[in-house]
Amino acid sequence: MPWISYISVALWMTMGLSLCAPAQEPPPLMVSPDKATMLVGEAHTFRAVGKDGRIRHNVRWGISPQHAAAITVNGDEVTLQAREASPSVLLTASAEGDSADASIEIRPVGDMPVGTRIWSVSPTPGCKATKMTQAVPSANGPDLYVQEDCSDGTMIRALTADGRELWRRRFGSSGAPDNMAGPIAQGAYIGMLPNGVSSKAPSKSDEPTGEHIGPHATSVCDAIQVNMTRDDAFRTVTEHKIRLDARQRQGDSWMIEEDGFQCTISFDGKTQTVVKKKKTIVTD
Repeated sequence: MPWISYISVALWMTMGLSLCAPAQEPPPLMVSPDKATMLVGEAHTFRAVGKDGRIRHNVRWGISPQHAAAITVNGDEVTLQAREASPSVLLTASAEGDSADASIEIRPVGDMPVGTRIWSVSPTPGCKATKMTQAVPSANGPDLYVQEDCSDGTMIRALTADGRELWRRRFGSSGAPDNMAGPIAQGAYIGMLPNGVSSKAPSKSDEPTGEHIGPHATSVCDAIQVNMTRDDAFRTVTEHKIRLDARQRQGDSWMIEEDGFQCTISFDGKTQTVVKKKKTIVTD
């Protein structure tokens, strides 16, 4: 049975228009995402991955300058908590003689204009990213698939909504697989239809929207962002004239219905920040 769902994703994948250079071997260690823009007080989780895009273990993490952010190691991932505004923060991962960095800009609260790239991942060397596809929602699966066209075939990469890579796989023949889908709108609003059919998302303007979604966006689900604090999320809900009872507000999952959509907001019980959101159409 055909399916359709809509998500709001604040991200940027580099999509060059030039021909692919000869494909190169991915580096043995990469930080994912490798670039991020954060506001003071926000948190973002990063991971170190290998050539296959899968998480590396026994990673050592460092941050410079140390006063700009605090890092908390959670198993094989690290969460960065922005403390002070800084134009250039370097998050470094080291493992078994390999090292890699992520470049992070920390801005003052409120300094996130429309069009700001809140995270990005670099294409595989010698490839160019050409398509993003929403994944079918699953318990611990990816939120997005990214297709890269390489000189020796196609690369598919699986990512979470906040830019952490889960895996990458190369296919021998070039060109898009028949069952890949494409984004139905540019900018921050991305919806997917199967079999490559594309269309604008309902109730959204035909004009491209910025990569960052402001708190006054039409839909509350579009306005609430991953890594947003619980208080900021509640403030956003209130600004959209939606009421949450005290019990639901304190829970780790909010279910919100608005204008034919159902939005599920999930919080991390320890950091009290948004870790995932899902927006689906409500049908009668």
